[in-house]
Amino acid sequence: MRILKPFLIGLLILLPMGTAFVLPLAPHPIELTSARQQVFSAGQKMDEMDELTALETELSFAPWQGSEWQRLGRLRLNNGKPLGAVEAFDKAASLDALTTEGQLWLTDALITTGDAERAKSLLREFSLAENVDPFVFLQAAMTQRSLNDTYGALATLLKAYAIDPLNGEINYQIGLQFSAVEPDKALSFLDRAGGLLPNRQAACEALTQLINETEKLGENSTRYKMIGQLLSTMNEWDVAQRAFAKATELDASDGVAWALLAEAAQQNGESGEQYITKAQKLAPDAELVNGLSGLYYRRQGKNELSIEFLQKAADANPKAVVWEIEIANTLDVMGDRAAALTHFQKAVEINPQNYISWRALAVFSLTRSYELETIGLPAARMALQLNMSSPALMDLLGTTLMKVGKLDEALIYFKQADAIDPHQTAILIHLGQLYLAQGEKEKAIEVLRQAVDYARDSRLREMAISILQENNVEN
Repeated sequence: MRILKPFLIGLLILLPMGTAFVLPLAPHPIELTSARQQVFSAGQKMDEMDELTALETELSFAPWQGSEWQRLGRLRLNNGKPLGAVEAFDKAASLDALTTEGQLWLTDALITTGDAERAKSLLREFSLAENVDPFVFLQAAMTQRSLNDTYGALATLLKAYAIDPLNGEINYQIGLQFSAVEPDKALSFLDRAGGLLPNRQAACEALTQLINETEKLGENSTRYKMIGQLLSTMNEWDVAQRAFAKATELDASDGVAWALLAEAAQQNGESGEQYITKAQKLAPDAELVNGLSGLYYRRQGKNELSIEFLQKAADANPKAVVWEIEIANTLDVMGDRAAALTHFQKAVEINPQNYISWRALAVFSLTRSYELETIGLPAARMALQLNMSSPALMDLLGTTLMKVGKLDEALIYFKQADAIDPHQTAILIHLGQLYLAQGEKEKAIEVLRQAVDYARDSRLREMAISILQENNVEN
């Protein structure tokens, strides 16, 4: 005991010295307090860059703050630093501080960095969570759709539906998913969605009508081709791809189905090469196979080959304006504006009552600033006259008017378009640009910030942010 007692006393004396080599040094209280004050001040001023810098300093002193790591991840994501965002969100997760919203931000960051597989995995795990707001599940499902994970999206949507069965948007999204694989199951969801959401009613009715009309076909390739084509006109390309895939499963010898699958795959960011090659072997003379082959080769930069296939499609159906428009678009890509204009005008001549031809002519004139007052403006007016309820055509006419300096008239059409579709980012951007041109900066900032908030397309979001930054405004 006499030997042990001095040893214990010595150990107690040495212990504080030893822990100094193991435990981190305590944060300098003055620097930590200063960093926290800067974080608070930047947050009050809504200055994200200052807040980001100050928060990084704070966390260098106090790295155990999980919620602050999540905030840092969000700031990095907002300011074009996705790799750093992933690192920060992962740190928050390791400290059990990553919220459900933070998990969605993490998937956004992963997608931006190109790690789609981890994002898919994370979202599927997320769909198994309990006590989650149905709106958060809906957001997760939309992200899964952007990753072409339609199976995962349906599972997440059904989880949301179990929580909130009277949510119109959830019903609509489930109706879309079922329409591509089990159309008859889609009907009750589409009916409910159409009654709850006036802006979805027309789409629900069109899809319901087609499902009912094709019911007699049964499990037939033709039925799923028709459903997929309607979904593609609604710009629901990921769901359309599922429908076309189902068509090829039911009839592997259907060349047109393979061509449609190739188009949908490309619209969803995939190659589609194996599908279009198979389509050409199965149906080399089919109008749609040749037309979609032309689009495929144009995307590959093989414009001469594209023209060859598109001309075959046009020869097979001289009354189809779409092939004349696509020939014109290809010639435009090749830099032959005069030849492109000839084919755009030919499309108008084939069917003067088709607003699509007029719209294509107007877009060509606007984007190339080619005969804007003599050709583009009249074409935009005619397109809207033939489809008076279209906010996209109101926006097109408004943009054309703004480009030729008719700002007051342009404002009328932008406001009409915004009233019909208030969350449309492109319309909000154009409206913001008009307000800037009129010198109404406060109004411009307001709508441009809305454009950022509502943006589903990263390109449009970045455009709105860029305009704000050009005018010395942080979004």
